Amino acid sequence: MDKVIVKQLELQTIIGLFPWEREVRQRVLVDLEMAVDVAKASETDDLEFVVNYAEVCECVAALADEGKFKLLETFVERIAAMVLRDFDVSWIRVAVSKTDVMPQVSSVGVQIERSR
Repeated sequence: MDKVIVKQLELQTIIGLFPWEREVRQRVLVDLEMAVDVAKASETDDLEFVVNYAEVCECVAALADEGKFKLLETFVERIAAMVLRDFDVSWIRVAVSKTDVMPQVSSVGVQIERSR
């Protein structure tokens, strides 16, 4: 399986259940693995035949900017649904981690896999 991978896309979003979390943007890290067929792109060396990871990142960032999520689970599901709907991707793994949540851990997060 061919994949396009994005690691630790750093974003700020409203996410959480506590009252202070509903008002303060928090840092989140987003990891994406997207199943794509890169054969045509590698044969032609043409951007037309690739999943443009910059565009994917821009769309995920826009989702983070617009959202006011209570749960990480909601955010990861919306990312997966958007990428599968808007890009030529047959399968996706999305992981989102919140940093600075608990002093004894570096991050907490949720990871899902979805396909068409």
